[in-house]
Amino acid sequence: MLPQKFKQRYKQIIPDFEKFLEYARKPQNVSIRINTLKVSRDKFLEDTQLELEQLEQVPWYENAFFVKGKQAYYIGNTLEYFLGHVYLQDAASMIPPLVLEPSEKDRVLDLTAAPGSKTTQIAQLMKNKGCIVANDNSFERIKALRNNINRLGVLNVLITRMYVSDFSASQNGKFDRVLLDAPCSLEGSMRKYFINWNENIIHHFANTQRKMLLKAFELTNPGGILVYSTCTYAPEENEGVVQSLLNQNERAKLEQIKLPGLKAHQGLVKFRDTSYDSELKKTIRLYTHDYNTGGFFIAKIRKDG
Repeated sequence: MLPQKFKQRYKQIIPDFEKFLEYARKPQNVSIRINTLKVSRDKFLEDTQLELEQLEQVPWYENAFFVKGKQAYYIGNTLEYFLGHVYLQDAASMIPPLVLEPSEKDRVLDLTAAPGSKTTQIAQLMKNKGCIVANDNSFERIKALRNNINRLGVLNVLITRMYVSDFSASQNGKFDRVLLDAPCSLEGSMRKYFINWNENIIHHFANTQRKMLLKAFELTNPGGILVYSTCTYAPEENEGVVQSLLNQNERAKLEQIKLPGLKAHQGLVKFRDTSYDSELKKTIRLYTHDYNTGGFFIAKIRKDG
């Protein structure tokens, strides 16, 4: 049950709000990503024990499917899961790596990598070439990261355990692509996790996120791309954090996000008494009722040379 203050806060900014409330009471779609490091899409569809008529193509990613019916709840017990042929991942969570667009020659940094959903997807997009530094500050979460890297056959990852603030921004310590999927208030994941929601939590995270994004930008090579994402709706944690970076660094330039097949909402330029730069329209928002996924915010930032 969503708190009344939550409803009051977001009624004016979430399109088709009644439908949003309806979907908040529904189970979220289960989705899988085919791990092409181990099996091709065609081979997977030829050999899978899942019922093909119960697989629905994710519109923005050819290697991902929504899984319908009872089979959605036992994928984690299948042989193809244990072999690393598929990975259970929210389809909305697959968007940030696609926006990052890593190449096989890139040096990539995933600053908050565990449990490895986006790290392993990035490795897949890079065809196990180039180099990925996957970082997290939790030893327990790194265990899950390592397990997923091993199960999916990822070979181009170096794991580090550091606080984001401790990364060196020397010339040798910079990256062509940086992903910051920031810790957040998890409003877009309320159907998966119990959240003791209040606005104080939002402000706490926003303060941390601003510092993390500044450091992430420092770690990005000139001409490189930084993707900032959260799974929350709070403008303070999304547009407000990106606005803070734009205000403090004129080399930070937002790029329009265009992902074929994805219909998303543009970022906000006003919330309550706060206005944001019109450039924030280039960011995107995905709500739970758009595709019955989690909610997400994504910004694509280029560092001018």
